[in-house]
Amino acid sequence: MVKRKSNLTKLIKLIFFIFGAFLLFFLIKRIGFQEIIKIISKVKISFLIYGFLAYLLLMFTRAFKWFLLIRTIGHKVKYKELLPFYFINCLMSNITPLKSGEAATPLILKKYLKIPVGQGFSVIILDRLFDLIIFTSIFTLAAICLIKAVAANGLILSVFKWALIGFILLIFFLIVIITSPKISLKIIRAFNPLKKYFLVKKFLEFVEKELKIFYNSLSLFKNKKVYQFMIPLTLVCWFFEFFSFYLIFKSIMLAPFFHVAAAQVIAIAATLITFIPGGLGVGELGVVYILNLLNYSIVLSTAGAFLARIILTGTLLVVGMVGAVMLKEKIE
Repeated sequence: MVKRKSNLTKLIKLIFFIFGAFLLFFLIKRIGFQEIIKIISKVKISFLIYGFLAYLLLMFTRAFKWFLLIRTIGHKVKYKELLPFYFINCLMSNITPLKSGEAATPLILKKYLKIPVGQGFSVIILDRLFDLIIFTSIFTLAAICLIKAVAANGLILSVFKWALIGFILLIFFLIVIITSPKISLKIIRAFNPLKKYFLVKKFLEFVEKELKIFYNSLSLFKNKKVYQFMIPLTLVCWFFEFFSFYLIFKSIMLAPFFHVAAAQVIAIAATLITFIPGGLGVGELGVVYILNLLNYSIVLSTAGAFLARIILTGTLLVVGMVGAVMLKEKIE
């Protein structure tokens, strides 16, 4: 039964990946692969290097947020010791639907850094909460500005409005569920009738135990006023995210930072509500569509989105492998 479920999960992931790859292929096919290669061959290398460095700074800054959170709950972990775990998590979260790969990180942290699973989850979830709250604010501003920019199109105006409302409601629902111990424990205890099965019983007891550790950690974070460093660091992270993307686009086309960043914000929102790993295809279509609405060349926009995918995803793969090598050396 477990094996069949595992195979089904792998099949679903494969289907989503293929669908995303098809969307990306469709976009490239529409423009013409040779045309895109021709444009990319003329890029300004200096901006690509700056974009790559900005993306590296993004990952180092996000790892630093984890470092501060883990130190806050009393674990004397060195920053360089944590880096490989964050790098591996960064890779897993971007190649799995809805960043589900992050669920394995607390188990890895427990095995190698002796951090309880519940505390590991509290670090990841608190980090994501700050990310989501600040991203929602940025998304709201970007959507409002884009709505004004394309107000002549009634359909687009309606889609943006409802997408904005739906996204904000979704984030609010997730925050309520995550930050409410009563609701979370009720959900877990709803499965109590299944405790007659030994493995299910052990699993539920494990989850309930780790949930208590998780919420105790959240209380500790609250008492330590982690928002004082999490808010500014999260803002810096989002800036690096948008700035690295903008620099890659600037190597191909001239466009204001706000236009490129706004297109990326909407594309990120689209990828968050799909199950496609890393938003493959969906992100590129979103960026090209928004930039096209803002009267930018669809050919240049597609080339920029394609190049950004290659460089940023390639960076994630390399950094993830570097993290795996660093962890292997630590074990040995």
